Amino acid sequence: MQQAPTNGFGIAGMVLGILSVVIFCAWGIGIVLGVLALIFGILGRKRANRGEASNGGMALAGIILGSIGIVVSSAFLGFIIWAVANDNGSDDDPFSDSYQTSLTVAR
Repeated sequence: MQQAPTNGFGIAGMVLGILSVVIFCAWGIGIVLGVLALIFGILGRKRANRGEASNGGMALAGIILGSIGIVVSSAFLGFIIWAVANDNGSDDDPFSDSYQTSLTVAR
């Protein structure tokens, strides 16, 4: 009797890949999810090539989406770090009113 194919790695890779692309702006979580999607996608693809799984397309989608998620999340995180590092810091107190000295009262 033939054993049923195990498709867990391919499904996990695809779901994590989708999440890594959707949650790219969550402070590096997209990078972690993208790496996990890449790992599970590669493992699922190897199982599909050996005939132990029947969802090679899902595993391939996990590899592709995980790679895209890593790139987009890294670019977004790099932009955020660059923007914070290049902030000129002209306004030290965000609650100060920039027009507070412009009002004069005449007697």
